[in-house]
Amino acid sequence: MLDIEKDTAKRIIDALAVAIDGKPSSAKSFNQLPYENLADYGNWGQDNNDSKRDTPRTRALFMAYLVFSGGRIPLRGIEMHGTYFRPDVWVAGALVKKGYLTVDESAQEFVVTQDGWGFLADTLEVLGK
Repeated sequence: MLDIEKDTAKRIIDALAVAIDGKPSSAKSFNQLPYENLADYGNWGQDNNDSKRDTPRTRALFMAYLVFSGGRIPLRGIEMHGTYFRPDVWVAGALVKKGYLTVDESAQEFVVTQDGWGFLADTLEVLGK
């Protein structure tokens, strides 16, 4: 569990979104309990997710997920002090489709791939210019 309050996590998410996308993130889902219904990736409803572009929103949220998870993102949500932060279903599905994340079903986690770390490096390099 991360020793971080929900309000602080929201501030971090929004700061990353403003830096990368120019506006605060609307995708901040928190719950007091883990998202048990999402422990199986098949329940993430990705059949209609046809995302093909790397958007600023995707970049910002991906970076937030990495800040809070270190590269292994629990499907049931990232546990924080008194809450769970759930990755956006559409963004997470897009990251899987792009090959930036894989799903480790046995561990019930998303795992960042080499391409995903490269995507993060690209994002940070653009911020540095």
